[in-house]
Amino acid sequence: MDESDRLHGQCLCSAVRFSVAPPLDAVTRCHCRSCRLSRGVGFVTWTSVPVERFRYDEGEANVSWYRSSPQVRWGFCKTCGASMFYVADGEGHPEAPQLGHVYLSLGNLTGPVDQAPSAHVSYEERVSWIEHFDALPKFRGKGEEPMT
Repeated sequence: MDESDRLHGQCLCSAVRFSVAPPLDAVTRCHCRSCRLSRGVGFVTWTSVPVERFRYDEGEANVSWYRSSPQVRWGFCKTCGASMFYVADGEGHPEAPQLGHVYLSLGNLTGPVDQAPSAHVSYEERVSWIEHFDALPKFRGKGEEPMT
């Protein structure tokens, strides 16, 4: 892979910079409580890559980790507080995030991403003040049970 193909991302203050090698896994809009509270937003648009395709380009020492469960930890910038990614590092999480993957918020990528979201997940946890009129499928949890 050519270095120019990598997608780049960063935190708000630029102290942490990272890049990923495509292809990206599925892009989804997550409405779960943890995602919303981690950023103070109505939903977060996520993707992931296997850990071997993720790289810190600058500021790895500036990343702090918050463990939200025995299986999942969230990475954020120590300086500006921007939450950028999470990793599953233990089995048994009820939503079964993939081990060996880094989940990254599309909002932290600095260049264009040519992959559109494919679904809303954890839609049963959505906030009442956002309506989604798009045609994306809506699923309960991170699984494949459709919401009607």
